[in-house]
Amino acid sequence: MGGIKVGDQFRVTGELFMSDLWMSSPATGEYFVLLKAQDGADDLMAFVRESDAVGWQDGTKIEMIATNVEVTFNGETTDGWLRAQSAKTIS
Repeated sequence: MGGIKVGDQFRVTGELFMSDLWMSSPATGEYFVLLKAQDGADDLMAFVRESDAVGWQDGTKIEMIATNVEVTFNGETTDGWLRAQSAKTIS
């Protein structure tokens, strides 16, 4: 991820979409959502607390503070994954 390190934090603002794909990851057990970032130029997957996502739907705009984390899938650990530290809806 081009100089981004594990533990780096970001403020991410985006519109949620593809809610039919939001789920708990079978590999990690963490709940994730999909959002459009940079006016749709980038689509991001972010791990969030499922309880935070109650009431969210396609088109909901959120702002989150996210941390770049490592995640292990099938014994392989990679970084570049976003985990929300906080998330709120915005108008």
